[in-house]
Amino acid sequence: MTSYINYVDVMESAKVDDFYKQSDFKLAFQLIFMFKDENATEIMLENWSEIIKDEILNCKQQKRIIREEEYQIERIFLKELTAIANLGKYSLEKLKMNPYIAMAFTLGIYYGTFIFEQTSLNLTIGEIYSIIPSNKRRPNGLKNFTKNFVLDGTSDEVLKILFKKEIEIK
Repeated sequence: MTSYINYVDVMESAKVDDFYKQSDFKLAFQLIFMFKDENATEIMLENWSEIIKDEILNCKQQKRIIREEEYQIERIFLKELTAIANLGKYSLEKLKMNPYIAMAFTLGIYYGTFIFEQTSLNLTIGEIYSIIPSNKRRPNGLKNFTKNFVLDGTSDEVLKILFKKEIEIK
C-alpha cells in the first residue's frame, strides 16, 4: 500500500502560502523524481518554462490571456506541488516510468487538468514530451509517451490523486 502526502500536513510543516516560480522548488522536483543528476531537474524546468513562455506569448498576441493568468501559469502554489509530488511518486512507483518521462507526464497531466483547462493555453503532447532532454529520449518515445499520457493520465488512480485530498492506492 502506497501512502501519499496531503496538503494540510505540508502546510503545517512548511508555513508557506504564496506562489513561487517552479525553479524555486528545484530541489523538491529533484527529490520527487529521484534524479541522480542535479542538472536534470534544472534542464527540465527550463525546458518547461520555455514552452510555457512561448504559449503565453502566443495567447498574448491573440489577446486570449490576462496578466493575472500569466502570473499564475508561470508560478506554482505549494498545494499544486503537493499534488505534483503525489502524481510523480505514482508515476515512478506504480507506472514504472523513468524520472524524465515521469516528470514530463506529471507536469503535463497536472497543468493540463488544472491550468490549461482554465485558460486559453494549450500544449500538444509532443510539446510536453519535448521538455525531456534529447539525449534522454528513446526511439518511439513520443509514440509511447502519447499512449501512456492518454491511458494512464485518465486512469482512476490518477484521477484520485488529482481530485482527492488524501488517498491510498493499493
